[in-house]
Amino acid sequence: MEQVMKNKVGGEKLHTRKGFKVSTAVIVAVLLIYALIVLIPFYMVTVTSLVGEAELQSTSGFIWWPKMGFTIEAYRIMFSEDIYVQNGLLSMPSLFVGFFNTLWTTLLVSVCSLFFSGLAAYSYSKVNFVGKKKFFMVELATMMIPMSCMTVPSYVVYDALGWTYTFLPIIIPGLLGNASMIFFLRSYFDQISKEFVEAAKIDGMGHLGIYIYVMLPIAMPAFVAQFIFAFVSGYNNFAGPLLYLYGGDPATYTLQIMLSDIGGLYSSAAVVCANTVIALLPMIVLYIFLQKFFIEGITVGGVKG
Repeated sequence: MEQVMKNKVGGEKLHTRKGFKVSTAVIVAVLLIYALIVLIPFYMVTVTSLVGEAELQSTSGFIWWPKMGFTIEAYRIMFSEDIYVQNGLLSMPSLFVGFFNTLWTTLLVSVCSLFFSGLAAYSYSKVNFVGKKKFFMVELATMMIPMSCMTVPSYVVYDALGWTYTFLPIIIPGLLGNASMIFFLRSYFDQISKEFVEAAKIDGMGHLGIYIYVMLPIAMPAFVAQFIFAFVSGYNNFAGPLLYLYGGDPATYTLQIMLSDIGGLYSSAAVVCANTVIALLPMIVLYIFLQKFFIEGITVGGVKG
């Protein structure tokens, strides 16, 4: 009887180990396939940017590896033969103009939005005031409204104010925060002990001081994670600049508008891909330097309880 039980237990362990190995192999295979799906487009864009124009013209398909060798001719054309510069509309390559416009507007909106969203989240989490839950529910309800429904009314208002063809419609609406950021940060603040707040109050700090000197340092991973989301969203924003900036002064165009224009102005696929590769680099660098904070900020809600 004992031997039968041992064999049975051993068989279950063996089955579990085999099952574990099979499931692990399936997970690894799925992740590899997903990684290939994500990375292949990057590979295609990078290789195309380094292929000579003669070789590109000789085939209608994608060149996985150039037979004539790699060349940086597309990058040279991008910097030295910019159409906007040649026509006297810009004093520097259009990609740089678009990048600087995108960088300062996105940084300004992201930092201000993060600060005020965190302040609102702190109020909802640690400050007691009349109607707090009702105000928070109303705030969450705004997340259910599709932003596309507000496009025409927003344009009418901004045009009446004389803000079209300026950066104001891109900057002003996002300065004071957004509901999704407030929701995430409030959940994070809820996990921070109230003892920190009480101790700061005993030391004579007001709520603004507590938020800046106590809560901000503790919640830095969450703030970094939200900053990355906000920055990437602003960096990739195409609809807003297209609606409010396109058709005006090219010196105000953002990166996404410039990339769209480049796709139509240049007949060479290599030049278009070269611009795309340069535009991708800031996001890759940002993630490399902030990935530790980003992952910690996203996962901390599931770790703390």
